[in-house]
Amino acid sequence: MSIMLRLQPRHSGQLSLSLKVSQRQSRHFHQTKWQFESEPTHTARDRSLDYKLRGKGRNFVDFVRVVARGGTGGDGCVSFHREKYVAKGPPNGGNGGRGGSVIFTASADETTLNHIPYLCAAKRGGPGLGASRHGLSGQDLIVKVPLGTIIREVDAPASAQARLDELSSEETKEEKLKKKWVHYPRSEQTTLAKGDFFRDAQKLIEEEERYARWKERQESESQIYIDMDVPDQSIVAAKGGVGGYGNPHFVTTENRSPKFATRGYDGKTRYLELELKTIADAGLVGLPNAGKSTFLSAVSNAHPKIAPYPFTTLNPYIGTVDFVDSFQLTVADIPGLIKGAHKNIGLGHAFLRHIERSKVLVYVIDLSVKEPWNDFSTLCNELEAYSKGLTKRPSIVIANKADVTAVAKDNFKKFEQIVLGEFESKGEKVAVIPVSAKYKKNIVKATTILRNMVEQEQSGAKPGIAI
Repeated sequence: MSIMLRLQPRHSGQLSLSLKVSQRQSRHFHQTKWQFESEPTHTARDRSLDYKLRGKGRNFVDFVRVVARGGTGGDGCVSFHREKYVAKGPPNGGNGGRGGSVIFTASADETTLNHIPYLCAAKRGGPGLGASRHGLSGQDLIVKVPLGTIIREVDAPASAQARLDELSSEETKEEKLKKKWVHYPRSEQTTLAKGDFFRDAQKLIEEEERYARWKERQESESQIYIDMDVPDQSIVAAKGGVGGYGNPHFVTTENRSPKFATRGYDGKTRYLELELKTIADAGLVGLPNAGKSTFLSAVSNAHPKIAPYPFTTLNPYIGTVDFVDSFQLTVADIPGLIKGAHKNIGLGHAFLRHIERSKVLVYVIDLSVKEPWNDFSTLCNELEAYSKGLTKRPSIVIANKADVTAVAKDNFKKFEQIVLGEFESKGEKVAVIPVSAKYKKNIVKATTILRNMVEQEQSGAKPGIAI
């Protein structure tokens, strides 16, 4: 393909310009353009950012059931020493490596349980090798859980237990031997035919297995139940299996060249429940749309979603209140309660469990409603019905939306009188503080009283109200 372009000016001199573009160059140009347009516009930085933000939209999870399974031990090796001028060397098979264990660790970097898979399985151990080389130990599986996670062991599901019993009953004697023993190539029939040395080895292994089962019963009399409330606290949920023996383990004065070894043992399997209960110094409780999220954003560094409709907050939020003298306290925003929450109505137990660990309860009441004292009574009834004695913890009452002058001013006098009278009848004191979380009015007074109560609770003294 060629193009000829000729320019002829008006003057006597003629100027000709020839532009030739070959067909090969044209095809190369279009191919390059197509490749450039078809390449993705994402850079390496964009892809890494997408990977990090991939799980940010997942739901908050505070209760999961998992299966923790330790790694299987590596198989022992059947090997013999062979070299020049050595006709028949001694056995030198290595032992199998121990399987990895499943370890749960409390971490302050985690806030939810959504990253934990249903099956937590550790790596199996490496097999033994010749020249007396033992197998590598399996890598432990370390699962990080948030602070405040309760780990409890439960019984295996009936379907899983029935399946295990069915498989064990269907296995023949030959299949059980293959699952437990490794034989030298082309020597299995010879070993089973002679039988004397092999039967002695079987008796030895059976005695070791009986001792291992007895020791396991002595060590694990009770099921796992632990509260992971200390940073870096760890627990081994499922131990890995022991590796198999190599053939040198079975050498006797009569049998100098055993041609069999044992396979690795299966790791421990446990069925666990993980329940997250948020740890905070103070917990905000209130009906939907009472202004808990607005109050939390006004006093702390948290930025929960705020909107003028009920159940804006669906997951607990924790904010940190910083004081000028470097003192800090944490405040948890719990989703709104409704009547019947103790019966798991609405979000129910999904958020009531997060209030159990709070040292101080902060009741957030909307003063702009018609009868705010009824809301306070509903909150107390639901908390007491869910956990008896929960309302006896140190408490303060935040009368929010006090800036609504048309209704709030008249409601506050009657509300304060009813709340103070109810606590005085129990022999307790409480502070009722009118605030406007939206405009951050009277916030300092509320945080100062809250700090005093938290400090007294941490020191072990009986909390008092200093207004």
